[in-house]
Amino acid sequence: MKNNYICLFFLLLNSIVVNADDDMRWSVKGFGTFGFAGTDSDDLGFYRSITQTQDVTNSWGISTDSRLGLQVDLKINNSLHAAVQWVARDHAGDFFEQNLDWAFLRWDINDRTNIRVGRIGADVFLLSDYRNVGYAYPWMRPPHEFYSHLAVNHADGFDFSHKIYFDDDLLTLKVFAGYSFNQVPSIGSETIDLESPVVGGILKFESGNWTTRAGFAYLRLLTDVPNEQLVNILNSPLINTGIPGIKQVIPDLSLKNTNVHYYSFGSIFDNGSWLAYAEASYLNSETNYFPDSVSGYLSIGKRISNVTLYSLFGINHSFQKDVYVPSPIFPSPQLQELSQIVNRIINNNGIDEKSVSLGLRWDFHPKIAFKTQWTHYWLGSNGTQFWQDNSLREKSAQTNVWSLGIDFIF
Repeated sequence: MKNNYICLFFLLLNSIVVNADDDMRWSVKGFGTFGFAGTDSDDLGFYRSITQTQDVTNSWGISTDSRLGLQVDLKINNSLHAAVQWVARDHAGDFFEQNLDWAFLRWDINDRTNIRVGRIGADVFLLSDYRNVGYAYPWMRPPHEFYSHLAVNHADGFDFSHKIYFDDDLLTLKVFAGYSFNQVPSIGSETIDLESPVVGGILKFESGNWTTRAGFAYLRLLTDVPNEQLVNILNSPLINTGIPGIKQVIPDLSLKNTNVHYYSFGSIFDNGSWLAYAEASYLNSETNYFPDSVSGYLSIGKRISNVTLYSLFGINHSFQKDVYVPSPIFPSPQLQELSQIVNRIINNNGIDEKSVSLGLRWDFHPKIAFKTQWTHYWLGSNGTQFWQDNSLREKSAQTNVWSLGIDFIF
């Protein structure tokens, strides 16, 4: 189903282009980052996003932040436009399909109202339109506590946007609906397919040096995690004799038919000299794989000529409801291990992360910026959902992440 929408879009676009008038114009733009990141830990692997497959530790690496994007814009006539954006980056699942973020047609009904149809980006937070364009923001990457758990990058559907002017101020109202297919890594080489209808909306208010946005999205997950083998084991009469009641936790091992509500609010201030970003969100979920959580960050920066110095403070905390997993009624290393595995899968998805960052951006060319950033993270004992953590730690941990890179546009 996922590829049918994309094929339909390109067939429709081809039909429109063939019948377009002589005013048709097209342009190609691009952006990218070459980044280098590492930590001071050998057992905590750092990811930029939970969609990534390769983490970095004290061995460092380039996969975390490096990416290359290409965007083609087509003006078919004065009211009809098309855009396609594809970003080469580390992403689980289908490399081409998952990295296609935009593929839409836009109809400008008038200078205040438009409709987009096709693949559109998830649009409920401040960096919605440019979260992959490192040149567009001061940091090495969007704040980890707020953006790393946002697995929904795009949806196939439509949105409707309307602008209302108040003298020099602007209010934008947008509603959207579609079908989301996004993939995240699982154990080994498997991926989890997150398929869901998605609906939502935003309000954005722009006044002087301020931009403020509030967003909401609702998803109903229609697919499940690849755990059929584990479920069959838990349904076994022999296992239930050794661990009475263990099969009662099977519903907690499922993602299918669970609902997720996401609320966000944020604001940007930029007067050319000082800049500040702040966002907060609340995730309400029916599954322990993605427990209820609150997240937020505050960043303050100062421009001095072509150099920007910035600080960043972030926090994410989950409210996980622990599920009781029975223990074996008689000594058995195999049954004890099984009980522990089930307990980790259900109850070890917590988020307890805080960080402070200091960084520098140097715009040494009109289209190229050098960045470097240091971040110190505090992680709770069950708070490393955004990390690769094989230690099964029972105590909190701290680690540093160093990053440097080049952002560019063309």
